[in-house]
Amino acid sequence: MKKIYLLIALSFFINVNAQFYSDAPWMKNKTSQKNQEPTFDEIVNSFNEYWKDKDHSKKGSGFKPFKRWENYWENLVKEDGKIISPEEFMSAWQQKKQSKSNKSTLSLPVSNWTPVGPFTHTNTGSWSSGQGRVQEICVDPSNPNTLYVGSPAGGIWKSTDVGITWTPLTDNLPQIGVSGIAVDYSNSNTIYIATGDKDGGDTAFVGIYKSTDGGTNWIATGAMSGVTRAGDLVIHPTNNQILWCATNSGIWKTINGGTSWTNVQAGSFHQGAIRLKPTDPTNVYAVSNTNFYKSTDTGTSFVNIITGLPASSSRLLLDVTPANANYIYILSATGGAFQGIYRSINGGTNWTKTTSTTDVFESNQSGYDLALAVSATNANEIYTGCLNIWKSVDGGTTMTKVNNWSSPTSTSYSHADIHFLKYFGNNLYAGTDGGIYKSSNSGVNFTSLTTGLQISQFYKVAVSKQSAGNMVGGLQDNGGHAFSNNGWKNYYGADGMDTGVDPNNGSKYYGFIQFGGSMYISTDGGNSLGSGVGAPAAETGTNDDGGNWVTPMAINSLGEVFAGYSRLYMLNGVAWAQQSSGTIGTGDIELVYIDPSNDNIMYVSNGTRLYKSINKGVAFTLAYTAATSITSICVNSLNNNIVYLTTSGTGGLALKSTNGGTVFASFSTNLPAIGKNVIRHQGRNSLNPLYLGTSLGVYYRDDSMTQWEPFDINLPNVSVTDLEINLEEGKIIAATYGRGIWQASIPIEVPTNDIALTAITPIIDIDCDGLVSPEITVKNNGTNPILSVSITYDYNGTPQNYIWTGSIATGASQIITIPSFTISTRGAYNLNITSTITSDAYSDNNKGITQLYIDNSGTIGVLNTFETVASELLTFNDGVTSSQWKRGINTNGALATPGNNVYTTNFTGNYPDSTKSYLFSQCYNLTNAVNPQIKFKLAFDLEPDYDLVYVQYSTNMGQTWTVLGTQGANWYNSNRTPATSGVDCENCPGAQWLGTNTTLTEYFYPLNSLIGQSNVIFRIVFHSDSGANQLGVVVDNFIIEGTLSNQDFELKNIAIYPNPSTGLFTVSTGNKAIDKVEVYDVTGKVVLSKNNFSNANSQTVLDMKNVSNGIYFVKISSEEQSVVKRIIKN
Repeated sequence: MKKIYLLIALSFFINVNAQFYSDAPWMKNKTSQKNQEPTFDEIVNSFNEYWKDKDHSKKGSGFKPFKRWENYWENLVKEDGKIISPEEFMSAWQQKKQSKSNKSTLSLPVSNWTPVGPFTHTNTGSWSSGQGRVQEICVDPSNPNTLYVGSPAGGIWKSTDVGITWTPLTDNLPQIGVSGIAVDYSNSNTIYIATGDKDGGDTAFVGIYKSTDGGTNWIATGAMSGVTRAGDLVIHPTNNQILWCATNSGIWKTINGGTSWTNVQAGSFHQGAIRLKPTDPTNVYAVSNTNFYKSTDTGTSFVNIITGLPASSSRLLLDVTPANANYIYILSATGGAFQGIYRSINGGTNWTKTTSTTDVFESNQSGYDLALAVSATNANEIYTGCLNIWKSVDGGTTMTKVNNWSSPTSTSYSHADIHFLKYFGNNLYAGTDGGIYKSSNSGVNFTSLTTGLQISQFYKVAVSKQSAGNMVGGLQDNGGHAFSNNGWKNYYGADGMDTGVDPNNGSKYYGFIQFGGSMYISTDGGNSLGSGVGAPAAETGTNDDGGNWVTPMAINSLGEVFAGYSRLYMLNGVAWAQQSSGTIGTGDIELVYIDPSNDNIMYVSNGTRLYKSINKGVAFTLAYTAATSITSICVNSLNNNIVYLTTSGTGGLALKSTNGGTVFASFSTNLPAIGKNVIRHQGRNSLNPLYLGTSLGVYYRDDSMTQWEPFDINLPNVSVTDLEINLEEGKIIAATYGRGIWQASIPIEVPTNDIALTAITPIIDIDCDGLVSPEITVKNNGTNPILSVSITYDYNGTPQNYIWTGSIATGASQIITIPSFTISTRGAYNLNITSTITSDAYSDNNKGITQLYIDNSGTIGVLNTFETVASELLTFNDGVTSSQWKRGINTNGALATPGNNVYTTNFTGNYPDSTKSYLFSQCYNLTNAVNPQIKFKLAFDLEPDYDLVYVQYSTNMGQTWTVLGTQGANWYNSNRTPATSGVDCENCPGAQWLGTNTTLTEYFYPLNSLIGQSNVIFRIVFHSDSGANQLGVVVDNFIIEGTLSNQDFELKNIAIYPNPSTGLFTVSTGNKAIDKVEVYDVTGKVVLSKNNFSNANSQTVLDMKNVSNGIYFVKISSEEQSVVKRIIKN
């Protein structure tokens, strides 16, 4: 077991906490006005004042890093308004340790947390794929196969196989962030780390730690008065007792392996650098944010050298090279922007600014991330990093861009925001906000070594009601990560925020980015990025992207999605519809919570105020005002009069109301003075278990206890930002800010009688004849066997009832086929199903909803001009039933169609961003078609190289789709793919229309490859990215051309009856000679085959009494022709 040894004396901690941007431009007046620590609100107000007339939406503006900092620390503010100090944080940690040592006397359940990841991921839609922040990299000087990385919120990790596998070393430190690493050249088991986050301030500095056994155990080293951030750790190359550390209060030196430290040069060095002259370690070079220093006495004293360097700077970095020991480079920033590259060729005595004026920062965020490296073999080869990586081979005279943050398929890709660059031998390593990257060919290619590093910083997580194996979360700077089929997928970029999973479809995920500026939807468990929805227009404006940094989202039992801006909104297909009658309180809504037992009861919070609605969010009344801001809301799932809150600050409370949220009392005993982030109630347990996520892990309490106790066996010592509970599998899931997702088992009481509806399976995605026979899966969660199930279902508001009888054993599941019914009108329908039994214990697991898409058969040779209501086609957006495609007269500028009805993406203005919408054809039987082809007219005006239109087809009722055709004279105008396009076309399948052609032009493509298919559906796909937009797309005069043989018409007249049937089907062939009849299940397996028919035999009986209920396909073949018909056995 790893142990952490702490020095008894904590004198190296101080009361002043510098975990804020003291050198940022918005703090200059504040820090000069008074020589004392500003309050949290003063910092935030100064920031807002500075940014009020500046554009923060530009990538790399420097705005986002502060918002991340603000979001992390706002719940760690003391009653005096200042941020918790390291000493106070240590005191809270000690209280937690004491609680854990006493826990054996208590009756709380045993926790056993296990990691879920992400350890690796697949990019399925992100424009800036990544996994987690890496701020420091170190290679063991005695063994180049051993690597260490420091994650600012995920700790130090070790690899002994050059980054193939990784092991965490600091999960039990008081805070596990690491910004500096040094390994003893003479003993690889001796390792030093500087804790905290030197760049982003996302975690606290709690000292310099030392391990003498390769990272198994750690001990805090000597005191460093005034230090609250630390960065570079450098060890002397021939005397392993001498080290230097760059901190916010100066350069600290030890001559006894960390037993004691001395401040040898005052200044703000934590984001700077310390380097030794490669041939002479008595020469020590260092830069603070503003000055260059040189020591010639092994770092005992320093001299400030200014000759040739800028008079003022906001941040400096330096590096040296063994290729020429006299060469030193400095990278300089001013106000966050690029200032210049400076070089000394005489050991720092004189400096010359290089002639390059290329903005290698491409941003103003150097206060958050900046990196510089010089080749170990070529003194003129340098690399810089800020937003991207740049390279020079002539000493900085000219700079060339190496990669682009938004081109994740490029072989030179690294994630944006470069914190670290350094050569170790012939390998260049990069530490970024997305992970660790390595180049062995001077930056031509970069390879990610991030697999195995579970260091993601999650803001929120959402878990499927049906399975804990389906979840989605939002990550700092790494977008939305979705988990399904035991794998993680990065399905959108930016900062991922609040997320949701449809309670009736465990594969349908929703995810916000910062400020709720866009919400991205995936309908396949994150395997692809579908549609996106922008923030409501009423909530945006100049420098206003929408809602709060973490805009709240909530989903009710029907799958309706709500979001909180200044007003409450409900998702209405492709846009947000205002739900509340007006704004709620002052500013933007911070939390939205829906009563799990009553969709009409909703709570929102705004600062200290809690509001309640009893009419589904239309009207709200002020229910309660807390002492500090409300950080989470929860309603008891067994008694909705019981409401729980947590409040912000180190003095924040856990609160409980028993009267529906108007009066609250504290029940916070034994909670340390740290942030209380989230509270969750567990249903299906008479003890009413509660779980509380804090800045120091998870706490537990139930009705048998009088105080909170740690619930964190095997959970790293990290901030828990969100908790979700899956009752079906008895799991609690924790989102952490630095160590990814974790889960543990929780106690579920097994009732005598309980049934759960776990799945609804409509069998096919698009029904071509309107005959529907869905199946449901139910599970016996009780101790008694289930002998009868009452099922109620409807799709049109008229409930139908069905009683199933049989036997379902305890813990067993049963598939039940519901009696078939016919829907005659094309469109999308919600199928609602409820399953109950007598004395059913829980009602929260009885209901489910699924969508049905009904199409009908089309006729070859019939032109659809879209002029009548009867000609309307099936359309919907990816993930929702509403559609961007509309039928009508387009009045939209160059795409206008006066007097002519068409299908178009928008009648006026520009189409929306982040939208994927489908226009479906009817179902066509091409079994015996002669020379068929698809033909339609198309006009389009699309953002060049980013937005696109293409055609897909399906031969299996929409279960899978394939792009139709390739680039050609009468078809697509582009064959670009993400791999061939470089920085654009990220959604391009390799066959599509791009750009602009506003003239309605006839396009056609042969369908000979589909002859023989009996149910072919086509769909025209419109897909816009997250950026600019233009006029849109127009489609008209759709037709499938071709002819049919006489025998095809004869085969179509063959009938099968009764259909559905309980087992016997009669095939009536008339006077048509039939050679073979084959019956296939939905997987394509032959379950029945008959042949050798007599010409005189006009009927044959298919006996299917011994096969399972469900949908089957009957293929009837003559000598030259065949036809496929669908049957249902129930």
